[in-house]
Amino acid sequence: MRSYKPYIIKLCIVFLCFWGWILTSSAQKVGANDYFYVLNTQQGLSDNCILQMMQLADGRLAVRTPKDINLYDGRRFSLIPLPAEKAESITKYKGQTHLYADSQDRLWVKEYQKIFCILLAEGRLLEHPLDALPKNGKEDKMKMLRNSPTQNAIQDLFVDSRKNVWVVMGDSLLNTQDGNLIHLKKEWGCLQDLDTDGKQVYAFMDSGIVAVFQKDKLAYTTSAYSTAEAQYYRNTSLTVLTPSGQFYQIRTGRDEKNKTDASIFLHFNPETRKYSRIFACDYLLHTLNMSSDNQALISSQHGYLMFDFKLETTPREVKELSLPDGKPLTTGINTVYRDKEGAIWLGTYHDGLIYVSPMLGLFFTIDQPWWKSGWAIAGFVVFLVILVGIITLYLRREKKVNVTNIKNVTNVVNVINADSAKDDHPSLPEDSLLPETAEAVYREPELILQVRALIEQHLGDGEYGVEQLAQNLCMERTGLYKKLTVLTNTTPVAFIRSIRLHHAAVLLQEGKQSVNEIAELTGFSSPSYFTKCFKKEFGVLPSEYR
Repeated sequence: MRSYKPYIIKLCIVFLCFWGWILTSSAQKVGANDYFYVLNTQQGLSDNCILQMMQLADGRLAVRTPKDINLYDGRRFSLIPLPAEKAESITKYKGQTHLYADSQDRLWVKEYQKIFCILLAEGRLLEHPLDALPKNGKEDKMKMLRNSPTQNAIQDLFVDSRKNVWVVMGDSLLNTQDGNLIHLKKEWGCLQDLDTDGKQVYAFMDSGIVAVFQKDKLAYTTSAYSTAEAQYYRNTSLTVLTPSGQFYQIRTGRDEKNKTDASIFLHFNPETRKYSRIFACDYLLHTLNMSSDNQALISSQHGYLMFDFKLETTPREVKELSLPDGKPLTTGINTVYRDKEGAIWLGTYHDGLIYVSPMLGLFFTIDQPWWKSGWAIAGFVVFLVILVGIITLYLRREKKVNVTNIKNVTNVVNVINADSAKDDHPSLPEDSLLPETAEAVYREPELILQVRALIEQHLGDGEYGVEQLAQNLCMERTGLYKKLTVLTNTTPVAFIRSIRLHHAAVLLQEGKQSVNEIAELTGFSSPSYFTKCFKKEFGVLPSEYR
């Protein structure tokens, strides 16, 4: 009977090694864990304070730190300094850091009343980028605006989802790519965000109003909330257009009455032309990331919020984070970004970048790894106990089966020896191992019995094989080969080896000689070859058969 004990033992060793690696591995080290790790100044980041980030068209991650743009290609960081004296003024923008990538491979870095522009192909800062706008033959409209006494400077800049660059000059909004000129009304307030779905342009104002245009014509306006509420959410706005054409927006401000910060998360449906309120809180929301219409991830000064609109609109709030090594993340998460592969990047105030693999999914918790949790360890222990129990029972059963087989073999030998004088069959050695039952012996053809007797007479002679056997039987080698093959359903060589191995099994059971001695007594050229053949025949090593 074939034994699977060696395979079970190997499986246990592999299992234990795997869990040992899991329990001792550190996800804090870059490259040590493909699912979660931290990138900071030790890996080449210029500063551990992350202000904003986005993925570029070539796959690189652009990360804004206080003084630089860090371009990460998956292996190393390259730095582009952004000295304050190189910035251009945009007086109407009073929000936080924002990154835009336009259709001409330029990265715009917009911050409070200032803007930088980087030529990505050359990896350098562009001097006076606003003077180079617009392109594609739209200079006439720009000249017209610049020549106006009240609109002679670019006061803000936006890049829409289609990578068109828009500039604000006074009460006018100009698309520098196609020349589309839109006039904004003062009663709407100040422009904070814009985007386009290719058919209409959506201008999001600080009053909560969204003004929708078809080319340069106003289509309609609607508001996210009442005029009374508008005072709470005027400070900043961040709007995201999903692939299905839905807008999601976070707005922040200040509740002066209660002396608290104020933030609101909104949904705007262009088809119904209506806003809906998702979530409001008394602390600041920073960045918004949408994977689809049904999932949102928002960073805040307390941690992050996760929404799954397929299930409910109530967010899952994670306010206290800890890294896999147990270190608490007390300074919070400043920004969040989901790359094209679905991985999540968290930018912290003082701890650099945290990478979360898409294999972990959207709704993860940055805590002690699951394999270090109490329930995981308890489950492992229970599983190990059950596995050890099963293996123990199996080994006991196998041992009983082996002992029974050996006893059957010994009984057969005794029967044969006791009856050999009464039978016309040739006398066989006392310790010969023959078929499973004594009755089967007498059913064997005469040729088989003769072969068994001759092999056992020359048991210690490893050179005794088919050639010598044919001579002793007065047969041609070819004829003997054909007859034995038909009678035994195997080759003569294999049949001879089987006889030697079965005789060796009896000797092993007796326990009087070592494995090496038994190998020599049964005609095997080396102990290693004997061990190999024995395991193939019986499924266990000779030492396990005793």
